[in-house]
Amino acid sequence: MKNSNEPASGHKSNEDTQSDTPFNSAEFNAQIDQLKAVFNRVSALSQEMGRWSESTLQLFLIEVQRNIVAAKQFIFCQLLFISLLILFVFSVCVCAGGITYYFTDNLLAAIGIFLATITSVLGGLAYWQKRLFKHFGFKDTIAQLEEGVNVIYQASQSRD
Repeated sequence: MKNSNEPASGHKSNEDTQSDTPFNSAEFNAQIDQLKAVFNRVSALSQEMGRWSESTLQLFLIEVQRNIVAAKQFIFCQLLFISLLILFVFSVCVCAGGITYYFTDNLLAAIGIFLATITSVLGGLAYWQKRLFKHFGFKDTIAQLEEGVNVIYQASQSRD
């Protein structure tokens, strides 16, 4: 005869099935809490990555604008250099040579001043182009990307 406390269907009671499960409720809740903590860390990391990528994009756009301005100035400099170089340099140098010849009556001194003037003008224009050329590039964006990669690498190393 069956025990009167057991159900008639022959199934075990709810208490018996709980003891047969591989996880008791305390372990299960602890694992759920661990999963929630991992999810919260991943969520916080993704938010930080979003903010970082947004600021990196803004930095990139600022540098693009700076490069456009520098390119416009560089093109203007080139146009000025090419179009006015012949007339300006030649006229200034001829004037310097002519004035020197007028005061010294020495043809070699006049030619020397003429060549020195040409050399100084071309040197100044070359320096100006070199200075403008330094504004091209994405140095700050590359530095920030390298810093972000280093932070991510260090974070992944510390979690291992």
